[in-house]
Amino acid sequence: MTEKTPYNSTYKKLAVQWLNEVLCFVLSSVLADRFRLRNRQLLVAANRYATLKKINMEKFDIKIKKALGHYVYALIDPFTDRIFYVGKASGNNRVFDHLKSSKLESEKNKKINEIRSKNVEPKIEILRYGLESEEIAFEVEASIIDTLGVANLTNLVRGHKIEKGRLRLDEVKRLYGSAPVNLDTIKEKYMTFFINKTYSTNLSEIEIYDATRQFWTNVSRDKRTKNKNGTLEYPVALSIYDSVVVRVYSIIDWYEAGTTFSTRKTKKTNAFEFVGNSIEKHNLLGKKLINKDGSKIKANQQGYGYIN
Repeated sequence: MTEKTPYNSTYKKLAVQWLNEVLCFVLSSVLADRFRLRNRQLLVAANRYATLKKINMEKFDIKIKKALGHYVYALIDPFTDRIFYVGKASGNNRVFDHLKSSKLESEKNKKINEIRSKNVEPKIEILRYGLESEEIAFEVEASIIDTLGVANLTNLVRGHKIEKGRLRLDEVKRLYGSAPVNLDTIKEKYMTFFINKTYSTNLSEIEIYDATRQFWTNVSRDKRTKNKNGTLEYPVALSIYDSVVVRVYSIIDWYEAGTTFSTRKTKKTNAFEFVGNSIEKHNLLGKKLINKDGSKIKANQQGYGYIN
């Protein structure tokens, strides 16, 4: 007996095949979603990559650059709304450069990575724009850093043009109220260290000490080596800000940069640092040092020098 094939049997087979394919697709989608849900770091990584790609592509167009001109900006922690970095730029996209991927282990990059670990980006705000010159932008940047306190930021230094930066009232009196001392009247030997770029009354004593004693390049061996009597040719350090002696230290010994306990780090080569003690009642402390012609003594390129 021969069976007769029903007219719609082919459609039934196709329907069953289609249903199986749909079920397989749905099942694979469910498994994939389950895998992603159980491995949420993949979602985070994907979202972060998309965000980073967007940030790296972001920039001001020519019209915005022209409107901003010289400007000062801030990077802000979105969780606390606190500024953690202040910078300046001149008609460019420097503000976005900080958000590009970087392998540098700076405090700023650590903060950015900390924020990004929560799948969020730092906020950017323009603090002042349309400034007349780069010099004014430097002044505004330094003023904001001084106001917030460099210790509360990830900036390495207080900014540029800080010779007339934030000071306490007693410091102003000490810096500019005392009678100047002519270098020709000084008979003892001193090593001078100019800390105009790092000094602030907001710094702790250990930070001022470290700023004075580190990291000086090309200090000659004879200046770092003790003589037969066990003493240095220049045993006293004068820490100078705007030609005024703000701290005095005895120099006990010299070491290679970065080899003693410090609040700072360096990658400089052929650099040195001294260890010593503070001299709190020295006759030059708080005195302004002037040259024979009455002009203020100024820092040289290497940042340190010698008296006598």
